[in-house]
Amino acid sequence: MTMTMTPSVVCIMGPTASGKSDLAVAVARQFQGQVVNADSMQVFADLPIGTAAPTADMLAAVPHHLFGYLRPDQPPDAGLWARDAARTIREIAAQGHLPIVVGGTFFWMRALFEGLSQIPAVTDAIRAQVAADMQALGAPAAHARLARLDPLLAGRLHPRDTQRIARGLEVVLATGTPLSTFQEDAPEPPLTARVLRLILEVPRARLYARIERRLDQMFVDGLVDEVARVLAAGLAPTARPLRSSSYAPVVDFLAGRCDRDAMRARIAQGHRNYAKRQITWLKREEGTRLPAGNEVEAFAAVASFLAAQR
Repeated sequence: MTMTMTPSVVCIMGPTASGKSDLAVAVARQFQGQVVNADSMQVFADLPIGTAAPTADMLAAVPHHLFGYLRPDQPPDAGLWARDAARTIREIAAQGHLPIVVGGTFFWMRALFEGLSQIPAVTDAIRAQVAADMQALGAPAAHARLARLDPLLAGRLHPRDTQRIARGLEVVLATGTPLSTFQEDAPEPPLTARVLRLILEVPRARLYARIERRLDQMFVDGLVDEVARVLAAGLAPTARPLRSSSYAPVVDFLAGRCDRDAMRARIAQGHRNYAKRQITWLKREEGTRLPAGNEVEAFAAVASFLAAQR
C-alpha cells in the first residue's frame, strides 16, 4: 500500500462477541495492516477481561494502537479519541501499512469520519455529580431528567443508554445549553479517508450463545478478581468502566448486594441488551455485510477495495 494524502481505512463493525477482534488480526496479517481501537471500554488500562480486550497472542501477532492507554478513572471522550485515532491512522498509512479500525463504539467511528460539534469542556465536579446522581437514581430516572432539560436529545436515546444520558446531563448542567443545540452545528471531521466498512452479521440465537460462552471465559480468566484488584487500588465504584454492564454487577457482588448467580445473569442480560442496540445501529449503516467468521469474503472485499484505490 502506498502513502497517499487520503488514507484508505478498513473499519470492522459488528455487535459484541461477533468476532471483530479476530477478524481484525486476520485482515492485518493478510494485508500488512495495523489495528486501531474504536471501543470506548478497551481504551482503559488494567481492565482487559471485562472489556474483552485483545489477547496477548493478538497483540503479539500485529501492532495494536489506542488500547489500554487511559487510566480507569479518566473519562473517555469521543472527540479526543477521534483526534488521537486520526493521527495514528495517518502515521500507519505513512509507513505503508493498512489502518484497520475495529470496535463496537460506532458513535466514535462517526466522530472520526464525520466530526463532532464543538462543545465546551465539562468540569470534573459536574461529571462526578452526574455520575453520583445516576448511580442513586438509576438510568430511567436520569433519562426522565434529561427529557426535561434536553427533550430533543432524550428522544433519540434509549432510557438505559447510561453513557449518552450522562453526557447530555453533563453538558446542559455545565453550559446551560442542551447538547442537541451544540450538535446542530456543522462538524469538522478529524480525518478524511477512503473507508471500507465490513459489517459482521450473526444470527441472533448464535450471537447470544457466543455471548454466554465468552462470559463463561471471562469468569474463568478472573473477572471478579480483576474488579476486586482495581477497587483495592483505589478506583471508585462510580468510575465510568465500573458502571458498565460487565462490571457494575461484579461491584454489587463484591459489596454483598447480590449473589453470584444474579451477578452472572445481570452481566449476560446487559451484554444481550448492548448487542441489540448495536444491531439497531448497524441496520442504518452502509457497508459490506459479511457472515461473521467468513475470512474468505472479508479478504476478497478488502482486496477489491485496495485495488480500486491504485
